[in-house]
Amino acid sequence: MPEGGLLGIYAHPDDETFGIGGTMARYAAQGTPVTMVCATRGEVGEIAPGTGATPETLGQYREQELRDACAILGVSDVRFLEFRDSGMAGTPENDDPRSLYRADPEHVVAALVRVIRDVRPAVISTWDASGGYGHPDHIAVHLHATTAYHAAADPARYPELGRPHRADSLFYNVIPIDEFRSLAQELEKRGISMGEAPGGDENLATLPRLTPNCVVDVSGFYDLKRRALRAHGTQISDGDVFVNLPEDLGRRFFGREYFFRADPTLADGVVLSDLLAGAG
Repeated sequence: MPEGGLLGIYAHPDDETFGIGGTMARYAAQGTPVTMVCATRGEVGEIAPGTGATPETLGQYREQELRDACAILGVSDVRFLEFRDSGMAGTPENDDPRSLYRADPEHVVAALVRVIRDVRPAVISTWDASGGYGHPDHIAVHLHATTAYHAAADPARYPELGRPHRADSLFYNVIPIDEFRSLAQELEKRGISMGEAPGGDENLATLPRLTPNCVVDVSGFYDLKRRALRAHGTQISDGDVFVNLPEDLGRRFFGREYFFRADPTLADGVVLSDLLAGAG
């Protein structure tokens, strides 16, 4: 397997398309190695009508949906960890001992260190501390991926899991709240409601936020990203607002992806346009 490139570490199938789908497609089209690691199979997500999925089979459906979405984006190296979707905060699924939320951090970090040392990426990307909208699994994967990024480089940590590897940089996926609000306002002017944000609008507004210092232009991969989104059929129904965005708003909203380079830090005011700038 070629070294370098991009390793995405996310919590659920469909996180990748919403968060980093265009960036993955852009690098894959350039021949850059891209790997997607998903910590769970999204077993307790919603089930859109007409898909045939049941609560018992949803994880199988969503695993295939992620593989299908990544194939559309040009990514063939897709890996799953063996943790279970924890559901939203306060739900019974949070108490499931198989869930990512309840998992021993050492077990999660070790699983990620194994992948990092195998793939040997130049850049790692994961959720920021907000988890986008506060999902416990998104926050957990942020914490565990950050720890694994450092641990993979330390020869004293997990020596049985392969040669140490220090990736050049760690990026956090950032939801651009101002862009999100602007989109909602424009839709409202056109008589379209976005509905309440996952976890609640109030929760979305109070989560810790980072100002992006890397904005990637993925407008050339807009159509692929929309197709990949539709591959997540159990989660995206025909009536979903993101499927039915007016073309101009869709291209604006999905045409850029936002990140914060956490390590090494950037000087204030510096904004990158490429996760791999300076890597290697």
